Amino acid sequence: MAMWGDETLLQVMSNLISNAVKYSTGRDVSEVALQVSETETEWVLTVQDNGVGFDPRYGGKLFGIFQRLHTQDAFPGVGVGLATVRRIVLKHGGRVFADGVVGQGATFGVTLPKPVV
Repeated sequence: MAMWGDETLLQVMSNLISNAVKYSTGRDVSEVALQVSETETEWVLTVQDNGVGFDPRYGGKLFGIFQRLHTQDAFPGVGVGLATVRRIVLKHGGRVFADGVVGQGATFGVTLPKPVV
């Protein structure tokens, strides 16, 4: 299966994978899985990790600029990576989503519309 996009979409993938690696490095074995699926109208890209996870009640905050659920000391960063993902994906007509369980990992995903042919 192939998914199309421009160079800014590479930034989306880079940010999602970087976050998954960063938040799972405390595990004895870090696991990061990338999956692409499709429907008739869109592609769905998800990145899943076995990291620290997050409380799903606060999942909506994650894609906001400078929003963090963990301290700077615990995980470096300023809170712009997922906001950048959201901005790029929305500009391309897609959506973003996240699901997590504290201590069990997280899944972050984006959808992108397929071009009308």
